[in-house]
Amino acid sequence: MAFGSDNLPIGPLIGLYAAVTRKGESGKVYGPEEAVSMKDAITMYTRAGAFITREEKIKGMIEPGKVADLAVLPEDLLTIAPEKLLTMKVDMTIVGGKVVYDRTA
Repeated sequence: MAFGSDNLPIGPLIGLYAAVTRKGESGKVYGPEEAVSMKDAITMYTRAGAFITREEKIKGMIEPGKVADLAVLPEDLLTIAPEKLLTMKVDMTIVGGKVVYDRTA
């Protein structure tokens, strides 16, 4: 299974929040038995998508020689409370090796 946000009006931070908490915008929990760990949710947004499209040799992980677009966040997603994802601001976005957004600029 892979996650993505290209076709949704929400960003991946909200998708991660929903995947680990199974909560909708109202706070109602939907299918709690389908919740995944944060580590698994991140994997589904990264490596799993590349695997499904058979592009795992060129993308999906941060490794030398692979292409990657990156979002730099202010906190470690593996250690924060999922609710922090709802208000977290992206520090920097890098696309094609170039900084396209820098919150401090």
